[in-house]
Amino acid sequence: MLSVTERVWRHLIVSTSTGRREWSTLTELAGEVDAAVSSVHDALARPVEIGAVGAWPSGGVMVLDPERLTVLWAGRRRLVRDVKRRFRLAASAPEVERALSAHPVVLGGFGAVVAALGANTIADYETVLVYGDLAGLGDVPEGPTEVIVLDPDPLLARYGRTTPLAQAWVDLFCLPGWQAARFVHETMGKVIGGGVLSA
Repeated sequence: MLSVTERVWRHLIVSTSTGRREWSTLTELAGEVDAAVSSVHDALARPVEIGAVGAWPSGGVMVLDPERLTVLWAGRRRLVRDVKRRFRLAASAPEVERALSAHPVVLGGFGAVVAALGANTIADYETVLVYGDLAGLGDVPEGPTEVIVLDPDPLLARYGRTTPLAQAWVDLFCLPGWQAARFVHETMGKVIGGGVLSA
């Protein structure tokens, strides 16, 4: 599950993508992420140090460089720690994603990027990332599509049925394989440097 630090960073990045960059107090920000003020203060130390976030003496916080914050998050993220289960299904990844939409899960990774872009013009992929619980589904070892079930954090459902684009990008940054690398490189302009985060 995402740490409090990563939840704070995600909230700042997503808020910036919708036009909000500033919080008048740490208490206000802490309330939005359901965390202690001291935890939020600790989460901001590194982003402030590198100039991605500004913390004012009056207690306010402002996102100065959301792209740099996203790269910082990608470097810190340890996707493997959140894996609850892995299994294979005998269907294509898009078919698996459609079938999983009937379950109480949040789609991440490739599927979340495709949902955000409206179509897949990047590459075929054989891995589906979902946050939630799929304990009832069986395993088909010879199936072409690997499903990776990740432990969702308590705030993830606030963002809908797919992870925010920045989180999908960060998760793919941490996933091995040429398909993940292709998605990271092809969507970098949308996530880093002048894309959706600079709105």
